[in-house]
Amino acid sequence: MGEAVSLSLSRRHEVARALREFLPARAVLFDEEDTRPYECDGLTAYRQLPMVVALPETEEQVRRTLQVCSSMNVPVVPRGAGTGLSGGALPLGDGVLLSMAKFMRVLRVDARARIAVVQPGVRNAAISEVAAPHGLYYAPDPSSQ
Repeated sequence: MGEAVSLSLSRRHEVARALREFLPARAVLFDEEDTRPYECDGLTAYRQLPMVVALPETEEQVRRTLQVCSSMNVPVVPRGAGTGLSGGALPLGDGVLLSMAKFMRVLRVDARARIAVVQPGVRNAAISEVAAPHGLYYAPDPSSQ
């Protein structure tokens, strides 16, 4: 095994260990087979395995993940539901992919102001569903529903 690969594996384990201090083991992925589903979003033309995937369930876990990554100089790419078609959630090989998929709540809909406040893991179709009773719909891109 080359020195660069060895350093990369060492760094991967160091970052995973730091995240597992406050995230459950199942919420920190670093084996290739576990990170493969996160190598791209809906735009599959570009792929990159992330060094580590973090799957927080609370805002506190998100905050701590960002603090740890900042203190370790590890870049972070946030990812919502992973359905985007623009490559906006393409991970970095030396970074943490911060999956926000478990944050799937529509917090409120203000039909009069035509505003919906949603968490980052909400899919577009879910916004349309909660807007429908108000005679509204959310249709930015039919393919990302």
